[in-house]
Amino acid sequence: MSVGETIMQERFRMFRRAGGNFYSRDKITGRSESLGTSERTQAKQLLAARNQAAAQPQLNRTMAKAYLSAKSPDLLTRTWADLMEHYTASGVESTRKRKATAFRSRPFALLRGVTLMDTEAAHFLAVLQHERTGNSTHHYLRRLHNYALHLGWLLMPVMADAAWPEVRRRKFAAITQEEHYRIVEREAMLERKLYYEMLWETGGSQSDIAALHWNQIDLGNETIRFVRRKLEGKESGGESLLRIGPCIRRLLDQLPQSGWLFPRLSTWSSDSRSSEFCRRCRMLGITGKSLHSYRYAWAQRARAAGMPEREAMNHLGHESRAVHAAYAGGAQVAVLPLEFYEAQREQKVIQFEQAAAPPTASASHR
Repeated sequence: MSVGETIMQERFRMFRRAGGNFYSRDKITGRSESLGTSERTQAKQLLAARNQAAAQPQLNRTMAKAYLSAKSPDLLTRTWADLMEHYTASGVESTRKRKATAFRSRPFALLRGVTLMDTEAAHFLAVLQHERTGNSTHHYLRRLHNYALHLGWLLMPVMADAAWPEVRRRKFAAITQEEHYRIVEREAMLERKLYYEMLWETGGSQSDIAALHWNQIDLGNETIRFVRRKLEGKESGGESLLRIGPCIRRLLDQLPQSGWLFPRLSTWSSDSRSSEFCRRCRMLGITGKSLHSYRYAWAQRARAAGMPEREAMNHLGHESRAVHAAYAGGAQVAVLPLEFYEAQREQKVIQFEQAAAPPTASASHR
């Protein structure tokens, strides 16, 4: 059967119940619906209108495919699995690993075999409404959709922004000083104890701090300089420059004086370090905290202490003010009274004494 014959097949057929109105039945879904009339001529006209309305989009799509096949045959055969493989190949190793894990999940299995050109909103909604769908699925589906548009593999969006379901974003909580002290006090391994202390003092990510090496430390200039591990390979951005204060210097004096600062932890995976920290939190009855909570804690401490936002962003390696605001948003900021600023202003006023007028000519000759 040719494509034209397939298009011209009527999707709806008409039948009539005894003594009543005419009905149309959808050959695809099997659903019946009343045409609202008992007159055959009028019913045939309504049925023809429905068949024409159903055939036109399919005809338009078939014609579009014919034009596209002449331009690029791959556009008609690419599936979402092909796009997932292409998208997963970009980024640093940790990013590639997260993408691959997300795309192996059950919700994405519903989409892998679908060709991009035949994708409809129903395909996306099936993924987003799957029982195993969480924020990660929503996040990576949006990114995958946008990536296909940027490549030109999708000619138009599958769903408009307003049609995407709302996501309940999980709020990350900063670790409190009291919780940090309890964790450090109960930690028996000196290397992990100093590792948690370094996270508290620097606000660095768990991978960046675990991978610190003495070749990144300049004691003469009292700085620690490193590139964020998740941003390695980028042309710019992601570099952190930390000043060594008395607290960090005290920690450095207790760590190995050459090579890796944390020789054992640097060989652990991020999952292993996270699991060990979560185990310690469970033992202490601390809930909702992870190693990443140290970054939130540092950002909020900096804001509460009045550190300029740009300086705090440089310290944490944040390029976006919006990202930094999300980290520091939970800070409890105590505003100084107005009289403090008024007193500061008065102290900064410079009093100029009026210089004595030079003697006049007549007075000088007296």
